[in-house]
This record gives sequence, structure tokens and C-alpha cells, in this order.
Amino acid sequence: MPEIEPESVPADIILAEVTRGAYKLAVQILKQPEDAEDVLQEAAAVAASHANAPRPENENYRSWFFKVVRNKAIDRLRQINRQKLEALDESTLQSAMQQEPAARLEQHRLEQRVKIALDCLPVTQREIVLLRDYHGFAYGEIAEILNIPTGSVMSKLHRARLALRELLGATETSGVREEKVERVQ
Repeated sequence: MPEIEPESVPADIILAEVTRGAYKLAVQILKQPEDAEDVLQEAAAVAASHANAPRPENENYRSWFFKVVRNKAIDRLRQINRQKLEALDESTLQSAMQQEPAARLEQHRLEQRVKIALDCLPVTQREIVLLRDYHGFAYGEIAEILNIPTGSVMSKLHRARLALRELLGATETSGVREEKVERVQ
């Protein structure tokens, strides 16, 4: 996400950018767009009603709002008590093999492997990888969102990446080594 200079961009545009990213995070944590929409609605209500909430023009708003969304998503996960692994649909993969060029197919397979591996990680490891490698948050911002010390962010991220690398190695079929999680949608 490009850096936004609050003075040069209207609040509604900043809010739209932050909301899009926060929605993606909620979907990535919850795995259900409908649940993510509910979480985003709840977070927006908190942002509108919280007396000490930063304004969208404030440089701290993005990380504050992501923290609210993350907390609401974790609450929703606890509420519905679901941690289901999505299996790769073999028929979709075979259909893709017939319709797409080899390079696109290989990219699709890699994305699916990364997605499955991310889904296998515990929520705490998955969210730290997503916040850093997908959403591009700095360590300090992640520390604020997760309410942990910055040093813990670095060590937890390292352990999460090791776990992800191990999972990818266990599912590796093409000999590709992932050094960093690519932005998977």
C-alpha cells in the first residue's frame, strides 16, 4: 500500500484505503467474507463511537483500526470456534491445467500451497505473517496492532516464517523454495 500523506488526501479516501486493507485482513483471518464484513461493521462502529479513537487523518489511525479489526476477528473466531483447513480442490486444479498456460498453472499451484500452508499455521502465527508480508506493516505497527513488544514481533515473525517454510517444504512438489510469502489473494 502506498504511503498516504494525510494533508494531501481527503479523509474519505484515507478511510476507504484503510477499510479495504482491514477487510482483507479480516477475510484472511476468518476465511469467510460474510464474517469479515460483520467484523468490519463492528470495527467501524467502535471507530465511530470510541471517544479516544484517532481520526482518519491521524497517522496512527491505520494501525489503530487494524488492531480493532484484528481483535474483532479473533473474538469472532472464538465465538464460532472454527479452525478448518481448506483442502485444495483437485477438480479445480485439473480444470486449470487444461485451460491455462504452464506458467500460470505453476503460479496457481504455488499460491495454493502458500495459502494452504498459511491456513495450517496457528492464528497468532498466520496473522503476524499476513500483517508483515501481505499488508506491509512495519514491526512497530504490528507491535501496536497485536499489543506486544517490537522485539516479540521480530521473534514471533521469525518463528512463524520458519513454521511456514517447514510446511511449504512438506508440501513441496516443484522444487521451488519460498524465502518470503508473496502477496497471495
